[in-house]
Amino acid sequence: MTAPANALLPLLQQVLLGRDIACGIEGDALVLDSGLRLSPHPVGAERRDDNGGWQTSTVIEARHPELFADGLFEYQHAAGESQKEATLSGFENWVRVDLATLQAAIGADNAPELQMLTLRYGAEETGTPLARAVVLGPLAHYRSEPADEAAACSEGDHGSCPCCLFTQSLEAFNELLKTRQFLGIRLFASRDADGQCEADCRVNGHDFPAALPLLRAYAARWPQAGLEFRKQYVVVRNDIDD
Repeated sequence: MTAPANALLPLLQQVLLGRDIACGIEGDALVLDSGLRLSPHPVGAERRDDNGGWQTSTVIEARHPELFADGLFEYQHAAGESQKEATLSGFENWVRVDLATLQAAIGADNAPELQMLTLRYGAEETGTPLARAVVLGPLAHYRSEPADEAAACSEGDHGSCPCCLFTQSLEAFNELLKTRQFLGIRLFASRDADGQCEADCRVNGHDFPAALPLLRAYAARWPQAGLEFRKQYVVVRNDIDD
């Protein structure tokens, strides 16, 4: 049986405190010193037939009173020996990647230093000059076999470079970037040993299919390395000086 939403708050708090991120429970949310309000919700939980463990799915909704009061959300899918362990594993990965990127984007104290890009648009494109800060979250990168580095360089593949997933799919986001909206972008691309490419993209938790052809095309250019995937969370906000 899936746990009620309020039962997830102590688990998320446990993960946050374990990483020295101060937080307190207020109603149905955890409130951080940075102003973020985090609300976890259950989606599903089931036993795995192969080893008797558990597979869980949850959602964490994040809000900031000034930058994104309407909220954004992301899913967590994880496995563990017990339902609790699986849920904690999903929360750990979200805090390590997604929350770290959000905290860096809003300038939270003790936020990690992440690579950033600045995109500038002229008044003829957006009505008034606009600068957008792109915070590139940690890149999850897996290869089942070593890649031919010489081939990679000749094909322009930067491997674990944190900018490529976003820059190679940037065209899909052009109009969205000009809206001044706070954006949390999930990027995923993979290629199997037979060369089959897959991709996934969500913006503020919602499917964003326009980026999929570009992500698949990017994966198709990777040097052969067996099964490979690259996954990242990217946050876009108005530049602090804009």
